[in-house]
Amino acid sequence: MRGLQRIHIHWPLAIAGVFTLFVLVSTWSLYSTQMQLRAATNARLQADSIRRAAVLDDFLSGQTKLAAELADSREVQDYLQNRALGMSPRYGLNANLEYIQRLFERTIALTVLHNRPVVRGLAFRDGNDNDIVAFGAPPSRARGVSPRPLTIDTGSGSIDIAAPVNFKTAVAGSLTLTLDLRALSRQLIGEDDADGGYHEFLLVGDGESALTPDNAFSRLDTTARSLSGLPPDVLTTISDASGAAGSRSFVALRTPIKGAPLSLLTLTSETTAYGRFSSPIYSLLLAALPVALFLLLLAFERQRRRAARLETDIADAAERRAELARHNTELSEEIVWREQLEEDLRAKTAALNEMNADLRIAATAFEAQEGMLVTDAARRILRINSAFSEISGFAPADLVGRSISILRATETPLAVYSDLLQETASRGRWQGDIWLKTKSGAAIERWLTISAVRDDRGSISHYIGTYYDLSERRRAEEKIRELAFYDQLTGLPNRAILIERVRHAMTACREAHTHAAMLFIDFDNFKRLNDTLGHHKGDLFLRRSAERLKQCLRETDTVSRFGGDEFVILLADLGAPDLAAAALRAEGIAQSIIEAMSEPHDLEGSPYRTTASAGVALFHDDNQSIDDLLKRADMAMYEAKTAGRNAVRFFDPAMQTLIESRAGIEAELREDIAAGRFLLHYQPQVDQDGRITGAEALLRWPRSDRHVSPADVIAVAESSALMISLGNGVLGAACAQLADWANDPRLAELSLAVNVSGVQLHDPGFVDHVLAAVDRTGADPRRLKLEVTESFEIQKIGDVIEKMARLRDFGITFSLDDFGTGYSSLSYLKRLPIDQLKIDQSFVRDILVDPNDAAIAETIIALGATLRLSVIAEGVETEEQRAFLEKRGCRGFQGYLFARPMPAPQFVEFAKAFSGRNRPPLALSA
Repeated sequence: MRGLQRIHIHWPLAIAGVFTLFVLVSTWSLYSTQMQLRAATNARLQADSIRRAAVLDDFLSGQTKLAAELADSREVQDYLQNRALGMSPRYGLNANLEYIQRLFERTIALTVLHNRPVVRGLAFRDGNDNDIVAFGAPPSRARGVSPRPLTIDTGSGSIDIAAPVNFKTAVAGSLTLTLDLRALSRQLIGEDDADGGYHEFLLVGDGESALTPDNAFSRLDTTARSLSGLPPDVLTTISDASGAAGSRSFVALRTPIKGAPLSLLTLTSETTAYGRFSSPIYSLLLAALPVALFLLLLAFERQRRRAARLETDIADAAERRAELARHNTELSEEIVWREQLEEDLRAKTAALNEMNADLRIAATAFEAQEGMLVTDAARRILRINSAFSEISGFAPADLVGRSISILRATETPLAVYSDLLQETASRGRWQGDIWLKTKSGAAIERWLTISAVRDDRGSISHYIGTYYDLSERRRAEEKIRELAFYDQLTGLPNRAILIERVRHAMTACREAHTHAAMLFIDFDNFKRLNDTLGHHKGDLFLRRSAERLKQCLRETDTVSRFGGDEFVILLADLGAPDLAAAALRAEGIAQSIIEAMSEPHDLEGSPYRTTASAGVALFHDDNQSIDDLLKRADMAMYEAKTAGRNAVRFFDPAMQTLIESRAGIEAELREDIAAGRFLLHYQPQVDQDGRITGAEALLRWPRSDRHVSPADVIAVAESSALMISLGNGVLGAACAQLADWANDPRLAELSLAVNVSGVQLHDPGFVDHVLAAVDRTGADPRRLKLEVTESFEIQKIGDVIEKMARLRDFGITFSLDDFGTGYSSLSYLKRLPIDQLKIDQSFVRDILVDPNDAAIAETIIALGATLRLSVIAEGVETEEQRAFLEKRGCRGFQGYLFARPMPAPQFVEFAKAFSGRNRPPLALSA
């Protein structure tokens, strides 16, 4: 009532206050609306400009990536690879200029912005800025590779995006993508309004040029340079750029394009953007009149808000009190639930204790001498006896309550544990040999028996395990076996084991079509050692000799003592299908044994030196008895003694003749290597256009009085430790020839292939030898190709791959020779870093009459194309064979159709005379 009275008494003041409040609210609403309108307009202008600039930036970034992808595309790289190999673009494998032009056509057709084409052209240029392939409009930039990836030519209205074309870590040219700048401007900037109040431009560079949507210079182009200096992404108010009478203020926004020297400029008048009465000044003037009344009423409004806030705080406090009461109720319920769980746990614990007590009473024999343990049905350990603690090292506290899996050792196969679980669950018992893991982490072998204990309902309640120690029994069995099958003096297998292993070797040789050998070793004048130094020293000599024999053999071989000083050796697999090669390998092993046995012995201070005689008998199946085989080896051994001792003799006289011939070749080969006499012939290699691309260096025997094939020379070198010296000498001679060709422009582009054996690849110094030969002769490593035959076995594949990779870093390439004839072709292709496949001549010889050979050749060519490896065929002797291979995609050829291997001077004359697919005169190709 008092308040109403006051209002009644001071009604003018009340009316003024209400009016003032209304005016202030209206003024504030108008001011807020104006400010929101300006903020929304600014945000819209900035968002539109940024969005359009982002579209252009994303598009130009995409085109830059597209240019880089095209520069690194498979078509361009294959073209450069084939050009580096000297191949014609017309015959290049999947890399001729037609493929690149089709790629450019597809790219221009697919590159659109807003479903409209914007690409004017594509150009691929070499390092000298000569066009290789150009499609559409040419680039507008000057000659030479631009240092910037993106340039703009306002005269032609184009954007050039350049990407370097790299090939083998060097820039081999450039690829330029030309975009239509005017087409981009039409797609990205809006149309001018009818009154000229809204304008959008594309500013180029520092403002020298500006493009409107219709691709014409606007009336503001005279001030475009100053407009380009506006701060980026900030709305700026400027005067009318035209300078006409009655000029207005403009709102300008410049948004730079990140990926190009372009800016998107938006100009609009303040009137168009915000309206005629959009300025906040009008609102402020309106609010200035009732500001005094507003200040008077402000205190009252603040008090009202404080009261409302207090009301809200009181409501929040009431809600928090209700939430706390609800949490207290839930906590009480959880406490009751936990008490129930603890009660159940105490009941189960009491029952378990009672069960353990019953088990302790019932296990009257538990503390036996054997290790025992008891588990529950879940196989948790309940108890162990003292004997188990002694053998395992675990105390009861370490195991009780834990799963029995803690005792599992990795030495026991998982299948044994699986069988154990299945048998005990189904039959209630199990026994077997098992490894027990001790506390120290070691594993001991025991015989385990497990018995299940069932309750009144027939369910399994416990398991009892007993571990028996059978070590004494097994030692006795091992001793009996040793006495039965092994020599007591040397520990070597006796006759019984040797005969069994010979039977297995005979079967394996028959199935694998290989050869094995029996060696009979007897020491010369061994009786004199026993007579002079005593039998004790004789026994010591035999033990030391047994150790030397084992060191000379492979793991697959067996050495046995038959008695006295007679030793018999089984060479289980000589790895040779033909008899001659097997004899050479057996002779090499036997000779190494003879040399090892001739080394002096130290018999406890008594030096002793003797020699040995060896007899060799070869076999490859089980058509002969083992006794006959032993007799033949024994007879060969006596032939060695008759020949003067310290020698190796074969039972077959023909084999002995072969070995003697091999010894002569080895001696002469050793002299030739020491004197540096290496005779190399060169067989040309040509491409599908008939051009000579290189040659293969082939070793020839330098002695004219001997008719020995190169294959026999290589076999002798590999079996006599001369292969590394021979290979290094051949490689050095080949590199010298390659360096000599480099001095003649007509021969400088030729490559030279040199065969490398598996023995060389496994040599630790192989990489150093190759690089030393290249440095010494000055040969170009990029022209050197090492041919690795597929038929040899690589034992340390990782080491070989590392060596080949190191040589490839210097530019040396690798070719897989005789591809398709070995047993691990796909494995080699997957792991070895090779560059070329060579089709073996055995497939080329009958390729026109044998469908299998034709299918194999086609498969190798297709495989090379898939893996991006070059393919060359050797042994091409007829034009029909060459045409067949070329039609299937083969691009390299070698054979008598072009030329036979020839000495270096004749090859040089041949290479200079050879052109096209016409063979040179017979005098040169013979």
